[in-house]
Amino acid sequence: MHATRRFLVALGAAGAMAGAAAQTRDPVPVQQNQSIVTAEAPRTPSVAANQSTEDIDFLLEAVRTDLAEVQMGELARQRAGDPAVREFGRKLAADHLHALQELEQILQPLNVTIPSEPTAEAQSHYAALSGLSGAEFDAAFLHMMIASHEEAIEEYSAQTHANPNKQLADLATRALPMLRDHLATAESLR
Repeated sequence: MHATRRFLVALGAAGAMAGAAAQTRDPVPVQQNQSIVTAEAPRTPSVAANQSTEDIDFLLEAVRTDLAEVQMGELARQRAGDPAVREFGRKLAADHLHALQELEQILQPLNVTIPSEPTAEAQSHYAALSGLSGAEFDAAFLHMMIASHEEAIEEYSAQTHANPNKQLADLATRALPMLRDHLATAESLR
């Protein structure tokens, strides 16, 4: 994951340098992440003008994570033995569906392909959990939710402190209480 992040940071820096170089010439399309981006900045600030390649990568990964959490929450509603874990699954799915909708609104004007499935790793976790039920499911599910929410809190916290993009920092700031609540709930149910 860290090697991937370093690659994405390097890719983002390369994209930013290409964009800076392009701004010194007449506006021409620049190929970036299989979408056409013009080198000329709009006169009024927009979402697209404020998003770096690294920001877009973070947003796309957040979409994949929210998709996974929605699926996991629905699975918990079906497979959990403890009614409190089933209720946590319902809340998890609803909260992450809401977060997913907000991310999609941010990504729509950026002309990027929005993922429709979680990562292969998340799909593998889902497949493993779908073979369990009752108390066995509850233990494995809560363990996964603790790990995934700890990682998400770390990623979103980094966006609130290190990202000069106010829109993305604000998004992360709004998401953190929900993520912390989910983590606390999973820990208390474990």
